[in-house]
This record gives sequence, C-alpha cells and structure tokens, in this order.
Amino acid sequence: MIHETERTAAAYAAVLTTCGDRASAKALARALVERQLAACVQMLPIDSIYTWDGKIEEAAEILLICKIKRADYEAVEKAIRALHAYATPEIVMLPIAQGFGPYLAWIDSVTR
Repeated sequence: MIHETERTAAAYAAVLTTCGDRASAKALARALVERQLAACVQMLPIDSIYTWDGKIEEAAEILLICKIKRADYEAVEKAIRALHAYATPEIVMLPIAQGFGPYLAWIDSVTR
C-alpha cells in the first residue's frame, strides 16, 4: 500500500489563475468543477500590480486556486484558455508535496 504522503507528491496540484471580475471567475470555477477537472476552486479578491505593454498596471482581480489531479493539468489548462477573457491568462501549476490523505482521496472521488 502506498503511504498517503508518498502518493501526493506526484498525484495532485493546485492551479492558479486570475479573472478580472467575480462573475467570470465564478463561471470559470463552475465549468472546471462541472467538467470534473477540479475538485474545488477557491476564489479570493486580490489587488495585482504588473507590467503589461511596457506600463505598470494595477487591477482588482479574483484569484482562483483550483485543486486538481496533476495528470489532468493539460485538460485544465486547455479549458482555462478556452474560457478565459484574458489574452494571456495566468495559468500556473503548483505541485502539492504533501496533504491530508482523506482530502486527497476526496479529490480522486470527484474528479475524472
């Protein structure tokens, strides 16, 4: 039997992306969960400062934290790119190095 923390290093990740408003963030989050690509998507309001087209910009955004199986990353990225309003959306995968076994089992149970 694989120890719960051993399987997490390779099996799960959090994908970060941002949206410009709550409505589009909610629509994207719902689509990922309905397609069983994400077990859970958390949405947090943030203030972003970044360089775009040679200028420093500031924007209020919604940060999405999507809990996924790492094996589904390509499908998650494809879905975000298809549904996102930004020309160049943030899509960053952070591997989960360790996690609570029952929570990770839940991710397995609700994703494809």
